[in-house]
Amino acid sequence: MSEYSRSSATFKNYAISLGIIVGIVLVMAFVVSTRSGENIPSVEYRPDAEVLREEADYPVTVPSADLEQEGWTPTSSTLDVSGPVQWSVGFATAEDSHAMFTQSDGDPDAVVAERAEGAERVGTVPVNGREWEHHESEDGDALVLREEGVTLVVSGSADMDELTHLAEGLETDADGGEESADGA
Repeated sequence: MSEYSRSSATFKNYAISLGIIVGIVLVMAFVVSTRSGENIPSVEYRPDAEVLREEADYPVTVPSADLEQEGWTPTSSTLDVSGPVQWSVGFATAEDSHAMFTQSDGDPDAVVAERAEGAERVGTVPVNGREWEHHESEDGDALVLREEGVTLVVSGSADMDELTHLAEGLETDADGGEESADGA
């Protein structure tokens, strides 16, 4: 009699197949776990700020470099100098929300309507001793500062604390130097 058993051969093949499948799944799980960290693409917005300084007829306001050190990631920078000058810088906040800073020498009401779409003014918020308009909508809040010849808007889905923090982190050029947007 032969010692070959069909049932033992089937079990052996089954065990080998199962081992190979488990090995593949473990390798896939390892690869996925090492790549699961969120990678937010970062952009460099300072070149746009330099172009804006050459084009604008007003002191330019820029986000402080301290924001990036605090975990804020600049994700977009858009500059339009073809009509009313407008510059927007988007951020992924330290709390993984979105906030955007915009400045423009266009019509203040049009700038606010575009950047705080559907938002209504609900009051003011003090930021470094200056009163910024607080606009609110279902999609998010906005802070607005209307200056001589320029409108600043901080908006997004971030909570009010983060929007206020962004407004506090803005610096305005003054005769070659820099001071904060609130004049301090």
